[in-house]
Amino acid sequence: MKKVLIIFILAVLCIQCNDPYEFSEMNNINNSWNKKDTVNFNFVIKNAKDKKNINLVVRNNNDYPFSNLYLFIKLKQGQKTISIDTLNYRLADNTGKWLGSGMGSVKEIYFQYKRDYNFPEDGKYTLSVVQGMRKDTLKGIEDFGVNIE
Repeated sequence: MKKVLIIFILAVLCIQCNDPYEFSEMNNINNSWNKKDTVNFNFVIKNAKDKKNINLVVRNNNDYPFSNLYLFIKLKQGQKTISIDTLNYRLADNTGKWLGSGMGSVKEIYFQYKRDYNFPEDGKYTLSVVQGMRKDTLKGIEDFGVNIE
């Protein structure tokens, strides 16, 4: 009986845990990101009046040949483009050591894309990302993701 009670309490506690993300999604790049491939994230914003942080997540491995990553990002609400940005994020320090965390050859690093951002209104949005490293096929990126908190 005690085991059942403990399991029930743990289940209730897990259900009550709040996920800090309004949206979170990882897309598998599978170690090969073509310069023509767009990674799209479709999401719905509720309570647009509340400021939100938009973060990017990169998982790279030792096949990645650079210390930085250029990205072209477009944020759209329906067919209307809200913003277009070119970003440059550092993945490694000056000695070549990866800045992300993780065990083994795959490292994960978070980048802040927009902080305290006010979406224009509640509704459906698309964040489109293209790699801008000027290589036809970019090796070493395992996954790319977005989370909105």
